[in-house]
Amino acid sequence: MSNQVIKRVTKRESSPARVYGHNLIAELHRAMKGKYKFYVRLVGSAQWNTILHEPGKPWDVDYQIHLTKNSKVYKEGKSFDPTETKDDFYNFFGDRFNGKNGFETQNSTTAVTLINHNNGYSFDFVIIDPANQIIRRNNNDGSGENMFTWNELENCSEAYSLFKHLPADEKRIVIEEYVLPRKIKEKKKDESDPTKRSSSEAFVEEVNNYVARKQHR
Repeated sequence: MSNQVIKRVTKRESSPARVYGHNLIAELHRAMKGKYKFYVRLVGSAQWNTILHEPGKPWDVDYQIHLTKNSKVYKEGKSFDPTETKDDFYNFFGDRFNGKNGFETQNSTTAVTLINHNNGYSFDFVIIDPANQIIRRNNNDGSGENMFTWNELENCSEAYSLFKHLPADEKRIVIEEYVLPRKIKEKKKDESDPTKRSSSEAFVEEVNNYVARKQHR
């Protein structure tokens, strides 16, 4: 990575993207209601106001799409086929946005990614089933086709709960003095570095470390 400065995206700066995302999710519900029932959660950096912008790359807003057993496809088959499900959601975004008004869609390893090149941000949508499993690409058959499987989702709920119950001044300390510096450190690592951690992993580790230090004072 270059030595260009990684900057924090303020809540005010990210507000238009979050508003657009809210409207996009309403459209997604309408388009999928005949086959899928789901609820959507804003997660990660946008939820905790820790978005970082690396020069030359879009900053991202992360959502989790939680499928429910009230979905028509689940009622009929008692399961969600991961490849079919990922393709259905990817095709919605592709048909609606790809190549239009500066948008690009990508079928990423775990997410459906929608990039707004005109405004410099992106949305990542990961899909989670009722058993708390996430869809991940698994092309082991050598066909070259996109095949997906369900994989156990990392349990971050405990760290999120710990952070939620911290006093406001301690939340600020955790974010500004621990999480943001750690995220910048991780972003500067090469993708091949086995010690590189995702933004969510950095958040979880720093929250857990802070609470552990606090308990042992």
